[in-house]
Amino acid sequence: MSQARIIPIIGGGPAGMSCALWLKNYGLSPIIIERENALGGMARLSPYPNDGLLGRPGESAQQNAEAFARHITQAGIETWLGARPRQLCRGSDGHFTLLVAGDSPPPAEFLSSAAIVIGVGTRFAGQEWLDSVENARSMAARGFVHVGAPWAAEPGPEPGSHVAVIGGGDNAFDVARMLAEKKVRVTIVMRSERPRALPLMVHRLHSFERAGMAQVLAGRKVRALEDYDRRVRLRLDDGSKLDADHVVLLCGYLPNSDEAFFAALAPAQDKRGYLVVNGNAETSCPGVFAIGDIANPLHPSIASAIASGAIAAREIAKRISDSLG
Repeated sequence: MSQARIIPIIGGGPAGMSCALWLKNYGLSPIIIERENALGGMARLSPYPNDGLLGRPGESAQQNAEAFARHITQAGIETWLGARPRQLCRGSDGHFTLLVAGDSPPPAEFLSSAAIVIGVGTRFAGQEWLDSVENARSMAARGFVHVGAPWAAEPGPEPGSHVAVIGGGDNAFDVARMLAEKKVRVTIVMRSERPRALPLMVHRLHSFERAGMAQVLAGRKVRALEDYDRRVRLRLDDGSKLDADHVVLLCGYLPNSDEAFFAALAPAQDKRGYLVVNGNAETSCPGVFAIGDIANPLHPSIASAIASGAIAAREIAKRISDSLG
């Protein structure tokens, strides 16, 4: 493998896989570095239908991720699973040196490259909520509180049970609707007076509200959780209480921009911690590209992640081609 053509891609979600495929097709040598034991990123955790991806009707995001991973294998793209970047720096020659540790490569592997692609994505928000609500962490440890949407799908709560959904965005309303469709009673508790979710998401829940299967408590905060007769009791800031079988936190996402490995390069971030990129997916640090959700796309989705990977790959290939003559 020509060292001049190696391009490390940190993160094996849809954006990273897309970038790798395009780089491979441009005659370069991408290496996907993924900390988990499988490719797919957050999509791998989502069993929900994904009807917005052209050409893959009827599949869930999880199935999309599996299909993409098969494509990467078939294309013969080198992939390091269970691998964690430890340090990233730029040398005097302008090239990057990346130190990777993990099980798949040797214990400590150095890669040198003309460009680096960061696709480390986001994670479910909710840890701050667990720290701020009395008794929340202990209830989570006992299986009453869940962070993120995957738990609510499979196997999920039993029909006839009651789930309290914390959050007011698209995920909160969409998951609440899907639970109600499974005969699970749902209460959304949101601190804002109005939902942040798209009007369509809110509208889809109305029929279940009228049927008594769903309700929305706006302008409320959870102050404490209590164990109550093998259920969880939510004490709200207006003095009321709510009893449920489970609590699911759908408080949005946080960027994984606190990864220590690229701290030395300090690419610019927006006020929420997402990496700032230009139209070619390049960060403020020349040669460092950020793709997928870590770059705060206007419309986060698998489709936009795939597109950003292709955009970065094309720009990288053009520059390397020009430099090699």
